[in-house]
Amino acid sequence: MNRISSALLISMISAVALSAIGAGTVVINEVELNPPGNATKWVELYNDDGEDVDISGWVVSIVKEPWTGAMPIPQGTVIPSNGYYLAEGDEQWSQDYEGSVKLVNGEGTKVDETHLITDDSDSDFTYGRYPNGHDTGQVSDWMLMRASPRAENTLL
Repeated sequence: MNRISSALLISMISAVALSAIGAGTVVINEVELNPPGNATKWVELYNDDGEDVDISGWVVSIVKEPWTGAMPIPQGTVIPSNGYYLAEGDEQWSQDYEGSVKLVNGEGTKVDETHLITDDSDSDFTYGRYPNGHDTGQVSDWMLMRASPRAENTLL
């Protein structure tokens, strides 16, 4: 009985340790729903962890009920430690300039979601987290800022 309990305990500890490797903290970091001219909408993801994170099979979606525009992230996509990934230009994202953004991992678990964002400015201004990756779950995490795709968010 003691050997079974020890083996079970070791297995559980190993599973927890392995699941933490590369788990990281990936958040939606910046959103451009109404870029100037004919440019495409984009969503920037940020890896706030000290390790690279494989986001293969994850999905970024812009949601404006009843419409959802989803963009699967290709296999082999890794966000380096403190790095960025830009999900861009799906033609399905041609609805109006309002919506919330969802990030779901390969198992279908919601990783992050924004509040409802409205961008009717047709400009290089976006909504982003400041500082990068700041996530308290509050609307105040988000600031209006000059677009900075694949770069650190800065205030005006």
